[in-house]
Amino acid sequence: MVIDFILNMFLVIILVSLFNLARYIFKIRKIMKMHKDDPNIKGISIINGEINIIAKNEHSEETQVNLIKELVHDPICGKSIEKREAYRILKEGKEHFFCSWECREKFLEGHQAEEGEI
Repeated sequence: MVIDFILNMFLVIILVSLFNLARYIFKIRKIMKMHKDDPNIKGISIINGEINIIAKNEHSEETQVNLIKELVHDPICGKSIEKREAYRILKEGKEHFFCSWECREKFLEGHQAEEGEI
């Protein structure tokens, strides 16, 4: 008697699970048919039973290119640093990049000494 009850409950759980699986499969098919001609669709996602469309981002390639770090060379200490984080000086029409304020000051002192010798 107890075993029959457990088997019946197990059968009910399996039937409910199969019903939900079929329901989601039909929802996915419907959404895919609705968007089959859209070239901006990358895929679908199912999170907590909610079905969402994943669209291609027009700017994603540009963003990835911008994420590539542009490195510059510090002439004083020789470090390579990101251009956006560097200290900058425009000297005689040329831009110089430095990793720290101290390197920048050393560069300026060196140029002032060279100008004083001339």
